[in-house]
Amino acid sequence: MNMTFLDCSVTGCMYNADNCCCKGEILVEGHQAKETKDTCCASFKERRGDGTNVLKRVSKEIDVCCDACNCEFNDDKKCSAKHIGIAGANACECRETECASFCCGR
Repeated sequence: MNMTFLDCSVTGCMYNADNCCCKGEILVEGHQAKETKDTCCASFKERRGDGTNVLKRVSKEIDVCCDACNCEFNDDKKCSAKHIGIAGANACECRETECASFCCGR
């Protein structure tokens, strides 16, 4: 499976650098999700201190593990979408984030 192109607007996350995720892979939670607000980025970690990113590898392509079983892009717990967005610009914890590309299709 190909990696997903990710735009992340969660600037309060320590893995965010220029709307890219430097973590390498993320987990989207929302096992019973019916809409985007029912999902979240479980990989979110609040940025603290001087605000610099803890990792150096900046990439728009990332592996996305997905627990949102009702999403049409969930393919055996992996995101099959070519492009997704994680939203939550003012988030201070993971429940304040969401997969903006979630599409209930099941």
